[in-house]
Amino acid sequence: MLVEPGPFTTALFPTSPKPKDTDERAKTYPAVVHETFEALGKSFEELFQTDDGSVDPKMVVDRIVELVAMAPGSRPFRSVVGVDFGVGELNKICAPQEAAVLAAMQLTEFATLSTSSSQSQNQN
Repeated sequence: MLVEPGPFTTALFPTSPKPKDTDERAKTYPAVVHETFEALGKSFEELFQTDDGSVDPKMVVDRIVELVAMAPGSRPFRSVVGVDFGVGELNKICAPQEAAVLAAMQLTEFATLSTSSSQSQNQN
């Protein structure tokens, strides 16, 4: 199973160390580079200023708990959690290709492992 979290409010950005521009290389970059990084930072700030709960990291924990509680063999292969930026749609498009790869490698059963199939293999 894959849990694919979107962006979530954490201390990552505020506490990440910033590179020291000791050789003043940043001054040599074109203005568009600085403008792009500034716009990206503002975009993230706006994304995290929502009241709908879509950026609460607890959502990831809750989804993992849900997945663990599901019966073996019934869990989805991929779970997008939070803002997905289209990842859910990409997963749908890629699913047939992923299934084909598993089939070609004779690993289809591994995508839907269940207790009953594991127990029957152990008995053989």
